[in-house]
Amino acid sequence: MTGEILTTLGGLGLFLLGMVVMTEGLKAMAGEALHAWLTRFTRSPSSGALTGTVATAVLQSSSATTVTTVGFVAAGLLTFPQALGIVFGANLGTTITGWMVALFGFKLKIGAAALPVIFVGAMLRLFGRGRWADLGRTIAGFGVIFLGIAYTQEGMAGFTGSLTPESFPPDTFFGRLALVGLGALITVVTRSSSAGVAMAMTALSVGAINFPQAAAMIIGMDVGTTVTAVIAAIGSSQAARRTGFSHTIFNIFTAIGALLLLDPYLWTLDAWRPGWVVTSPELALVGFHTLFNGAAVLVGVPLAGPFARLIEFIMPERETSLAKRLDQQLLQEPAAASAALEATLSDIFDYLLDWAGRRMVGHGAPPGMPVNVVRQDLLDTRDYLDQINAGGEKGRYQPQIGSAIHALDHLQRLFWRLEQNERIAGLLADETLKPLLIEYRTLCAEVRSSLAQGIDATTYQRLGGFALRLWEDAEPARDRAIEAAVALDFSVADTGQRMAAQRWLQRVAHHVWRVASHLGGFDIREATTPGDDSA
Repeated sequence: MTGEILTTLGGLGLFLLGMVVMTEGLKAMAGEALHAWLTRFTRSPSSGALTGTVATAVLQSSSATTVTTVGFVAAGLLTFPQALGIVFGANLGTTITGWMVALFGFKLKIGAAALPVIFVGAMLRLFGRGRWADLGRTIAGFGVIFLGIAYTQEGMAGFTGSLTPESFPPDTFFGRLALVGLGALITVVTRSSSAGVAMAMTALSVGAINFPQAAAMIIGMDVGTTVTAVIAAIGSSQAARRTGFSHTIFNIFTAIGALLLLDPYLWTLDAWRPGWVVTSPELALVGFHTLFNGAAVLVGVPLAGPFARLIEFIMPERETSLAKRLDQQLLQEPAAASAALEATLSDIFDYLLDWAGRRMVGHGAPPGMPVNVVRQDLLDTRDYLDQINAGGEKGRYQPQIGSAIHALDHLQRLFWRLEQNERIAGLLADETLKPLLIEYRTLCAEVRSSLAQGIDATTYQRLGGFALRLWEDAEPARDRAIEAAVALDFSVADTGQRMAAQRWLQRVAHHVWRVASHLGGFDIREATTPGDDSA
C-alpha cells in the first residue's frame, strides 16, 4: 500500500511540475502577444469572455490571465466590466486542460511515449536559444504532464477494491456538498484545479469514485481556485480585491448551478448515448466541466455591467495614494506590472503638472492629496521599479525600464523644485516674467488634458520649444539682471533672487519636457538642454 501511495503522490507531483514548466514556456512564447491581444480585442464583457477563454487555453494558466487583467484594470487599459468578462472566460479556458488530459492521458495513454517527448524538449531547452528554448520548455512540460498521469493511474490502480465509492460521502445532497468541499480543499492544497481534475478523472477511471462523486469534486475545484485569488488579493490594490471578490461570488453561483445541472446532465447523456458514462467516464466528466462553465459564462456576461456596479458599490474606491496601482501581485506578470507602473508615473505627472500650474499664480499644492503622501508615492514607485528591473526578462522590457527610470528621476527633481517657496516667491515678484508664467501655465494645462489619450505631438513640440527658449535665453537674462543691478535698479540681493527664479523656471520647464518625452515615447534620448541640475 505504501508503494501505491508514493507512486500516486509522485505522479501528482510530476503532473504539477509539468504544468508549471509548460505554462512558463507558453507564457514566454506567447504571453506578451496575448497580453496585447487582451486589450486590443476586449471591447465589452462578451468579447472579454472570448479573449479570456482563448488566453487561458493558450497559457494554460487562469491565474496568469487574471493577474494580467487586474494589472490592466489598475492601469486604466480595461474597465472593470470588461475585466469581469475576461475572468468569466478564464474559467471556461481552464477546461481545455481537462480535455487534453482526457484525450491524451486516458484515451490514447501516451504515458510511455512521453519519455522521448521529454528528451526532445530538454535538448531544445539546453541547446536552443530564444523561442526555441521556450518551445523546449513547453514540450518538456507537456511530456512530464502525461508521464505524471501514467504514474498516478498506476498508483491509483493499486487501490482497486480497497478504495471504493463507499469510502466517500454518499450520493446525496449533503454528500455532494461534502465532496464539493473536498474538491475545493484539493485545489487549495495543490494550487491547481487542473491537477485536481486529473486526480478526479484517475479515481473515476479505476472505480474509486463514481461519476456523481467525481462531478461534485470538480465543482468544488472550481470554487477552490477562488480561495487562492482571495488570499492573493489580501493587502493588494482595490482592483485586485474587487476581482478576487467578484471571482469568488461568480464561482459560488456557478457551483450552485452546476449542482442543479448534474442530474439533468446524467439523464440527458444516458438518453442520448446509453452507457457512455460507463465506457468513457473521463470524457463525460470533462464534458460536464465544460458545460457548466460555459453555461455560467452565457448567463454571467449579460449581467457583467450590473454585477460590476454592485461590486464597486460594495467595495468603493478608498485609496488616497497615487501609487495605489502598484500591486505586488502584478509582479508575477511583467506586462501587467509595467502597465501599472506607467499609469502610476502618469498619475504622478498629472499631479505635479497641476501643482506647477498652481504655483504660477501663487497657489499651493492641489487639494485632496497631501504633499507628504506624494513624496512617499515617489519612493514607493522607485522601489516598485527596482522590483520590476530585478524580476528578469530584462532584454524584453529594458527600453520601458530605461524610460521609466528617466521619467521618475525628472519627476523626483520636479517635486523637489515645486517645494522651493523662496524661489517661487521671487518668480512671482518679477513682473517681466509674468507673460512666461501665463504661457507655461497654459502649456501645463494642455499636457494634463492630453495625458489620458496620449500626449499630443503638437503640445509636446511647444513644450520642448518653451524649454529650449528658456535655456537659450539663460545667459542673456543673467546679463540683463546684472546690468540692472549695476544701474542700481535693483539691489544685489534682489538681483540674485531674480536670477535664481529664472533658473527655477528654466529647470522646471526642462523636467516637464523630459517627463513628457519619456512617457509619451517621443524621444528617449536626453536632449542638450540644462545639464547642470544644481540649485
